[in-house]
Amino acid sequence: MKPHLPAKQKELNVCGWQAVSTLFARHPAEVRRLFFDAATGRRAGEFCSQLAQHKKVYRQVEAAELEKVAGTKLHGGIVAVIGERPLKKVTREVLADWARTKAPLLLLDRVSNANNVGAIVRTAAFFGVKAIIVPDHPAQALPGEAAWRVAEGGMEFVDFYRVPALPEFCAELRHQHFLIGTSLTGNQLSPAGVKERGIPRPPAIVLGNEEKGIAPAVAAQCDRLLKIPGADSVESLNVSAAAAVLCWEFFGRH
Repeated sequence: MKPHLPAKQKELNVCGWQAVSTLFARHPAEVRRLFFDAATGRRAGEFCSQLAQHKKVYRQVEAAELEKVAGTKLHGGIVAVIGERPLKKVTREVLADWARTKAPLLLLDRVSNANNVGAIVRTAAFFGVKAIIVPDHPAQALPGEAAWRVAEGGMEFVDFYRVPALPEFCAELRHQHFLIGTSLTGNQLSPAGVKERGIPRPPAIVLGNEEKGIAPAVAAQCDRLLKIPGADSVESLNVSAAAAVLCWEFFGRH
């Protein structure tokens, strides 16, 4: 009988100077290989030195080969290959730590566009949100290569947690956090209205799917539903833009 071998870890391409330089600054040991074009190579010497010390591959390549390595034209002249980071689980210890530190949280309910996920990560990192929770749902985009690129280094500061189902998780989380959901229907308040009525527990913001918004079962678990007021020229903001507005409203240091 053949011995059971562990599944090989998937690899992920981190593209763009800001994302790669932040990766080297925060988690350099994760980099397995590095590729860059001639122009970018002129400022990648420190990265190469670090990799050389650990006998890891780094190489200057032609534009066509770099595009092939990256799998996209949007590589920004440099590609670092790392092992895919597994999403974390929310344990009782994690919940207790969030409660103790009054951690700001973002919950994504089936946000399906990877670029939106990346933009939300960048916003989260900017405002000091260290945890994003996503459901185990086929419509939910996960932090893949496109999200890493758009996050511009934000992935090094934010952890992703995956839960089996968001409604049940929200029912548990609301014991310690105040859940604020975005909605275009029902009894919504403005962000100012939510704050005027009081936020008795640390806020957690729930952002919904680009077309359908948050699911009714998730909305039912929210302490407040809000809508960002605008000029009514268009119905709503893009979900990543809404994330930025709400992070500023509830997590920003005014």
